[in-house]
Amino acid sequence: MPTEIEDVEQFRNAVHRAMTSGSDSTELRYVSGSVPTEGDSAQPLVDIDLVPDSQELVLSDEVMCQLNEVLLERRRAEDLRKAGVSPTRTLLLSGPPGVGKTMTARWLASSLDLPLLSLDLSTVVSSYLGSSGRNIKSVLDYAKSGPCVLLLDEFDAIAKRRDDDSDIGELKRIVNVILVELDRWPDVSLLVAATNHPQLLDAAVERRFDRSLELPLPDRGQRLSTLRALADGFEGVAVEQLALIADLTEEYSGSDLARFWSLAYRRSIIHDSSFGDELLSELARVFDGSGASRDRLFLAMHDTLRMSNRQIASVTGVSHPTVAAGIKRAEGTGYGGGAE
Repeated sequence: MPTEIEDVEQFRNAVHRAMTSGSDSTELRYVSGSVPTEGDSAQPLVDIDLVPDSQELVLSDEVMCQLNEVLLERRRAEDLRKAGVSPTRTLLLSGPPGVGKTMTARWLASSLDLPLLSLDLSTVVSSYLGSSGRNIKSVLDYAKSGPCVLLLDEFDAIAKRRDDDSDIGELKRIVNVILVELDRWPDVSLLVAATNHPQLLDAAVERRFDRSLELPLPDRGQRLSTLRALADGFEGVAVEQLALIADLTEEYSGSDLARFWSLAYRRSIIHDSSFGDELLSELARVFDGSGASRDRLFLAMHDTLRMSNRQIASVTGVSHPTVAAGIKRAEGTGYGGGAE
C-alpha cells in the first residue's frame, strides 16, 4: 500500500472497481467450476439467481424509504465517493419469519440490476461444521469477485455473541472472520444479512453494518395490500372479503397470508367449490374453537358481508344456533355495531 494514501478503504474500493471493470471476470464467474463448492463435492455452497424477479414488496413507509435511499445512493455513488464516503455496502434485516427479508434482498438485486447470491448459513454450519469458516470465506471471496447482492440468511447461525459459552470455538472464530469481511466489503456489491433473532447477534457484528432495518409484522393496511396483490386475476373474491381477512389476521406475516391464500385456492379446486367461500372457511379454521375470536368472525361475516346465520354456518361448518349465539356474544362486547 503506498504510504501517501490517506483513506485506505477508499483506495481499496477504487482498485477493486478498476480491476472488475477492466476484465471479463464478471462474465466468467458463473460458469461451471467457478462457483465455490464444499470440499471435493460438486454441491455448490451458494445459490445464484442471475435475473431475480422483482415481486411487489409490501413494507412500511419508513422501511421502504430507507430501501429507496439505498438505491439512490447507488445511482449517485460517484457523488458520494467524491465527497469521501461510500454508498451503503452492508445491510442487516431483522424481524419475525415471513415478513419479507428474503424478498427484500431479491427486490434490491432486481432494482439494482445485479445477480442475487444466497447462502443459508444455518445449513452450512450444521452440515459442514468442521469446515464452516473456510466455506463461508470462500463464498464471501467469490461474491467480491464482481458486483452482486449477497444474501446471508439465518445470519445468527454464525454471528452469535462471543460470550455464549454454549458455542464451540470454531463459531467464535467465524465471528472474527465476519468482522473483518464487513469492514472490507467493497462498495460495488451489497451484502444483506437476515436474521429472525437479532438479540443473538454479537454486538460488534451488528455495529459493523452500514444500515440496520427491522421488518415488523404487517399492519392492517399492509395486509390488505398483500391480499389485493394476491387477488389480482382471481374471480369471485369480493373486496369486502379481503377487508375482512385483513381485519382478522393481526398476527399474520406476508408469507402466512400467501400460504393461507394458496390453501384456500387448492381446496376450491379439489372440492369444486367457491374460492370466496373457501377463503372464509379457512378464516374460520384460523379461529377454530369457541372463543371470542370466532364470535368476532361470525359478527363480521354477518355485518360486513351481510351473510345470514345459516350461510355463515354452512361456510364455517357449525350449527346456525352456534352462529347466532356467537354473534350475540360479540355484539355484547361492542364489536361491529350489531347490525341486523
